Amino acid sequence: MVSKDLFAYVSTRLKQIKGIDLPFGGMSVLAVGDFFQLPPVRQSKPLCVYDPTRLDHWRDNFKKITLTDIMRQKDDAAFAEVLNRLRVKDRSRELSEPDASLLATRYASPVTCPKNILHIFATNKQVDGHNSAMLNLLHKDVVQIDADDYKKDKKTGRMARQATPVRGPKNGLPDSIKVAVGARVMITRNIDVQAGLCNGTFAKVVQLVNYPNEARVQKLGLELDCVAKTRSAENSVFIDRQEERMQNTGVVRRQFPVKLAFACTIHKVQGMTTSEAAVSLKGVFEHGMGYVALSRVTSLSGLHILHMDERKIHANPEITAALAEMTEDSLDGVMPLFHVMPRVDKAKDLIVVHHNTEGLSCHVQDIACHHELRFADVLCLTETHLRGSAAACLEGYTMFHRNRSDSYTTCPDLATKPGGGVGICVKSHIAAQEKKYVQGVTDIEFVAVKLEAPINLLIAAVYRPPGHSLRAFLPSLGNLLRYLEVMDHHQILVCGDFNEDALSASYKPVLELFCSKGYTQLITTATTDKNTLIDLIFVSRPQCALYSGVLQTYYSYHNPVFCVLNTERVSFIWRKQFDPQWRPEVNILHKDLEDAKTSSVDQ
Repeated sequence: MVSKDLFAYVSTRLKQIKGIDLPFGGMSVLAVGDFFQLPPVRQSKPLCVYDPTRLDHWRDNFKKITLTDIMRQKDDAAFAEVLNRLRVKDRSRELSEPDASLLATRYASPVTCPKNILHIFATNKQVDGHNSAMLNLLHKDVVQIDADDYKKDKKTGRMARQATPVRGPKNGLPDSIKVAVGARVMITRNIDVQAGLCNGTFAKVVQLVNYPNEARVQKLGLELDCVAKTRSAENSVFIDRQEERMQNTGVVRRQFPVKLAFACTIHKVQGMTTSEAAVSLKGVFEHGMGYVALSRVTSLSGLHILHMDERKIHANPEITAALAEMTEDSLDGVMPLFHVMPRVDKAKDLIVVHHNTEGLSCHVQDIACHHELRFADVLCLTETHLRGSAAACLEGYTMFHRNRSDSYTTCPDLATKPGGGVGICVKSHIAAQEKKYVQGVTDIEFVAVKLEAPINLLIAAVYRPPGHSLRAFLPSLGNLLRYLEVMDHHQILVCGDFNEDALSASYKPVLELFCSKGYTQLITTATTDKNTLIDLIFVSRPQCALYSGVLQTYYSYHNPVFCVLNTERVSFIWRKQFDPQWRPEVNILHKDLEDAKTSSVDQ
């Protein structure tokens, strides 16, 4: 129901707020909805349908992902399948005989249909007629509440309440409303959203409170449907009259923002879910209205059809064509670690993530709340921007970090330059020891940690600033790799931001150095907004890596990278190579482990 003009306005405001001249100010926009439901008001074309007369922010900026799990009718699959067919039905096509027969079982007459359920009609005239009839039928003590209209008295200059309300605009607070204790109503203004008092909220009137010594209603006591199970008449919500200035009349109106709600229009119930409703398709005048009306209930047994006309059930052919032309996107590569987790054995597999945070202190909460970073057993961080002994700790982790100022001996310009810094966060239950002093490694930002249980693993996080020359960096990196190699025979993992694009066709000395030492680089797709691959993971034994890939964040120029290591394979390969006395137990799957050596690493 969002128009192109409103969408363009949102984009313009975000440009102003962010100060960035890109669509929506460069922000990520997730648009969720169903174009086959009700169209925008005032005859505006749906967002997905191109309109050359309007500024279009949809066609060039959005791809579609089709959700497949039905939630509203999840317990009535047969009814859900019928609704899916009605949703995209062409006007010229008749209902299939099975679908028509199924819906025919729910035909009802106004006489036999339950009176106390929500009735859904196409027009306001039908709704008003039903509401008035039900109020008089179901309630005896009906009270009319007139609006309090105030206008400036020419003699006194003061605002004086008028004897009778003036005729107000169609969409304003009503001139008068008729209610009764027990009557069904709907709130039509946002009063207190946090308390559930917002436009579209259904309620029951439980009390009318008059002004002292006056037969005039001061407050309405309501029991909201959304909290009816926890509320009673004694602790109901009480609302006051809301104030609204009527244009061009000089009148200020005070009235309760409610209307009777024994029935509602199809437009008003879009988005609603109810267990039972009576639906009339008489007077339907737009694409999608018939489908919306019939699909509000959770099961076929809760549907009562008062007036059925299958010609009123039709989809907009322009939407059908527009969605067919839209590029289909997929979530398969969006959350790789999330999809991998069901196959990860927490007792045997270790998840390592590297992330250039562009400032840890300001993003520590973003990291803690990230849907995939929270899976990491070891979180290697670069560009932490930490100073002194301060550390932005993540709950549940032990952090080892090294600031930029401690990393350079012969490069004072780099040592005093803001930024940089590296760290490794290890889950608290994992035994870890930092290797602080490494001979010959002086002018490089790194931190190295040895994991001792449940896996023997050496991990080093490295950051090479763009201004750090390869002539100075490569010797220190080589010394670090030699130290790691002679220190232990177990798996070695080195990750970091090396500011060398592994996707470029130019000479790559960092990658060549690692390859000469027998390392394999696991990441194969871009990790930055400029489609460069500079965040890398190197492993000494790639057969131990089960999965690897690139994650996504919204707050950093760099996307995190990850790999999953199998601890049993690390132990098996090491003992097979370096322990001649060791013989595998019978339950070790030799073929699986041998095959793993030649299997693809980056899955």
